[in-house]
Amino acid sequence: MCWKMSKRVKDIPMGNNEKKKRKHLSLSIAQKVELLQKLDTGVSVKHLTEEYGVGTTTIYDIKKQKDKLLKFYSDSDNQELMKNRKTLHRAKNEDLDRVLIEWIRQRRSRDMPLSGLLVMKQARIYHEELNIESECEYSEGWLQKFKKRHGIKYLKMCGEKDSADHETTENYIDEFAKIISDENLSPEQIYNADETALYWCYVPRKTLTMNNKRIQTDFKDAKQRLTVLGCANAAGTHKIKLAVIGKSLYPKCLKDVDSLPVHYYANKKASVTREIFSDWFNKHFVPAARAHCKQAGLENSCKILLFLDNCSAHPPSELLVKSNVFSIYLPANVTSIIQPCNQGILRSMKSKYKHFFLNRMLASVNRGLKIQDFLKEFSLKDAIYAVANAWNDVDKSTLTNAWHRLWATMMFENYLSDEDLEGFRDSNEKMMIAKLVTYAKSLSAESVNKLEEADIEEILNIDNDVPVVHPLSEGKIAMMGLNTDQYEDSSSNDNNTMITSQKISIDQMVKMCEQLIAGLQRCAFISEQEIMEIYSIKEKLLRHKPMLKK
Repeated sequence: MCWKMSKRVKDIPMGNNEKKKRKHLSLSIAQKVELLQKLDTGVSVKHLTEEYGVGTTTIYDIKKQKDKLLKFYSDSDNQELMKNRKTLHRAKNEDLDRVLIEWIRQRRSRDMPLSGLLVMKQARIYHEELNIESECEYSEGWLQKFKKRHGIKYLKMCGEKDSADHETTENYIDEFAKIISDENLSPEQIYNADETALYWCYVPRKTLTMNNKRIQTDFKDAKQRLTVLGCANAAGTHKIKLAVIGKSLYPKCLKDVDSLPVHYYANKKASVTREIFSDWFNKHFVPAARAHCKQAGLENSCKILLFLDNCSAHPPSELLVKSNVFSIYLPANVTSIIQPCNQGILRSMKSKYKHFFLNRMLASVNRGLKIQDFLKEFSLKDAIYAVANAWNDVDKSTLTNAWHRLWATMMFENYLSDEDLEGFRDSNEKMMIAKLVTYAKSLSAESVNKLEEADIEEILNIDNDVPVVHPLSEGKIAMMGLNTDQYEDSSSNDNNTMITSQKISIDQMVKMCEQLIAGLQRCAFISEQEIMEIYSIKEKLLRHKPMLKK
């Protein structure tokens, strides 16, 4: 009977709407994300309905799911699997899934070992910590479903430096050459960006000691950090304004400062996040790179490529697309060998900054100031301007020579071999160190006149391996599940660069949206999808209204 019933259902002819609805159900997550990207770039709804075989209502439905789709897609660590996945199936306990996927991400960022058994064991721990009443075995079957839900293909990870794959590097160099050749791209159109930690007021430990007795000081303060995001093109003709991430959004030293020579962000850990990187990419990198290419005489809409490493704070490449600007990820475990920013660009910037900082410290001591007083005097504002100047001083040859391993076919000005390049960098740093030591020994102050080359080298290398993505403790990860709203609110405040002081009620904002929609509908030059964006905001406000009131 069941067989006959299913046959009858199958034999019933479907109308166009039913066909399109079934087509919608067959679209994969990757196709839906692709559709949303096309919608954002201005492709008409009518064109999309024909291309994907879905109805206008379906486009609106997918649009309503935009935030969930993009987050789900972004959270997956293997976007290839999203080409087959079609639904956003949720776990029975979303809190546990959320904290467990964050735990996996944190372990990977610290190059710690992972296995199925470890994941199942940690799931049982979180089951207890989250006070989950329902029972679960957390078996191999559960693990497979968990991996499928989150697009995880492999769990095992290994460290970057210990496993730098030279064979993969050689293969990728050929692949890179093919990308450049096929797209007919020039060095003006190719960029690389990377982050580095900077201890901006770190002084040699020896300077904080007198007569073999350490002066009381807050050691943590002496290692205050910033995360600096640098980006430049392969031609060495364009350095994007630095993005700097501090710990305080509104420090006292920046009060009443209208503009800075960097894009300044802040969160409690002074670390890069996906939100910060996405904001930098869309609001700063894309407009600046586009303007430069236009100034260089290239077509207004020429393709621009941004090459990135696999930092966990970088969103998937599919989400870093705008105005014919695309991002491409380098293979895992090769960035220490071929990523341009790792081949002396950021090192040069940091060396120049630290040279300035130490010169300033010695000059202060020379005029009678104690080291502790100098550290109080040297502010975050001073550091921001100093690092911006250091970035400006990174010369063209440093920028272009950093690409010589990856872009083997490009002819560089003042080309240097690997050995010559390393020797050139070493000699520059040694010269800088020698000048600082000579200056220090010429001073009468006991706190600095015993400085040696090793003390300066300590400063140059103190933040080499400091992570730019701050891992959460397992306890804090669990708290994400216990208090999701608080976690999301605090992280949002940490990452935003602007906080609105004027409060507007939900009802007022909804009314403003309705007025805006009514006005835009009368404008022939406003597209349907642009109006949809306002509808989406209005609906989101209405959905969150009860929660916000509570």
